[in-house]
Amino acid sequence: MEMFVEYHLWIMIAILVGLILLPQKHRKKKSVLTLIAVLALSIGYEFIMSEPITQMPSRVNQYFNQDGATKTENPDYYNNPEERLGK
Repeated sequence: MEMFVEYHLWIMIAILVGLILLPQKHRKKKSVLTLIAVLALSIGYEFIMSEPITQMPSRVNQYFNQDGATKTENPDYYNNPEERLGK
């Protein structure tokens, strides 16, 4: 199992290349095209962010759970939450 975790990126690249090298009649299926797109996006994410794709949900959750801007940080665009809920 450790080997899979260590080489998961290379395994994903090998599967992607294998799917691209499939005969044309199999490659035109929507499921194969979807799998190719998902694998390509996953590999791209891992190269760009230098972290596994499995960390993406926690990164998104962390981003959306941040506190908003306070009145002193941005007075021009600040909406008081109590006023907004009262409308």
